[in-house]
Amino acid sequence: MAMKRSDRFKPIHNLAQQSEDMAAQTLGKIQRELSSHHLKLSELMKYYQDYVARFNQQAEQGMSIIQVQSYQKFISQLEVAIAEQKKHITRVTEACDSSRADWHVERQKSQVLEKVITRYKKQEQQISNRQEQRRSDELVANRHWHKNK
Repeated sequence: MAMKRSDRFKPIHNLAQQSEDMAAQTLGKIQRELSSHHLKLSELMKYYQDYVARFNQQAEQGMSIIQVQSYQKFISQLEVAIAEQKKHITRVTEACDSSRADWHVERQKSQVLEKVITRYKKQEQQISNRQEQRRSDELVANRHWHKNK
């Protein structure tokens, strides 16, 4: 018996499903990385705000030039770290968008193949039903013919 068309598409669909799954895993990994970078930025900004508040509080009480320079140097380093973290977020966001687009493409391929397989199965079922009906009709006709003979 020949292989049904729906069965011939199953290996292709399985490959498409694997590609979709891999794209989804990649997207998930990048989304987790993005979330981690956002958390780090949030922590850096909070630390920066706390440090600036501490600097302002100390400045009101009086500070030496060396203390002022030390605070300013560290605040500047925090500003650089925040700027770098924002650049990381921009890059990872772009990677996430690209990965999401890749996943959508793979998902569409998989869905198209699912629809093709479903359509073929429906056609195959209709053919099978017609064949079964034909056999049933022939059986009834043969019984009737033999009965009237």
